[in-house]
Amino acid sequence: MAEPKWLKDLKEEDYIKEDFDATGKSRYTVEGIDKNDPDWLDKAAKKVNAAEGDDYVKLDAGLLTVNQINWMLRRAFGELTYVDDNNQFLWYNKPTDPSKKMLAGRTPDQVGDTMGAVHPHIRNVIPEAKKVIYALRNKVDGHDEVKMPVPNGNRHKLILHDYKRIEDEDGNYMGTYEWVQDIYPFVKYFCETTGQKLVDDPMQLLVQLIRKMKLILELVHLSTKNT
Repeated sequence: MAEPKWLKDLKEEDYIKEDFDATGKSRYTVEGIDKNDPDWLDKAAKKVNAAEGDDYVKLDAGLLTVNQINWMLRRAFGELTYVDDNNQFLWYNKPTDPSKKMLAGRTPDQVGDTMGAVHPHIRNVIPEAKKVIYALRNKVDGHDEVKMPVPNGNRHKLILHDYKRIEDEDGNYMGTYEWVQDIYPFVKYFCETTGQKLVDDPMQLLVQLIRKMKLILELVHLSTKNT
């Protein structure tokens, strides 16, 4: 994913210390249950006698049942996930269609997992994820949001991972909320309703041309050197 410059400039020695084994304790950590247990959700819910189904939940600006909250969140635009301040993955908005392929795949048995278990241990996936969490936890340079698009070379598709810092009423870090979605439909709708259209940036085309020429020259030089 494409990182903003301020995020790239973070020192690895700082963000690499993020505890992705979730060995600490959050204000709301359910103790006594293995976080990576595939049945964590049912076991944790039973232990705390969690509200479910038609039970009412009083929110700061509403009163809804658990069912109503689930139905509403399932229809929310985009894929949503929540990780608490102890780096434990606690929730995602499960698609209404179980056969739907998610952009950032999650499964019910992952709920409760540590961040280290949720993310694959390949390439630099874990370090990059730690960098985002560290940046939001510490509100680096005042940033409380990280936007990271996924370059794919497709003009009609732009997957965006939008991470936001979650705080309590006192401004304490309480976790990270992630929103993942192809934002091109928004762009397409905007163009259709306003009569605007997407055009190529001449300067960007020039930059791409220069890069290609440099690559060709490097290949020619390498080929000449080996003959």
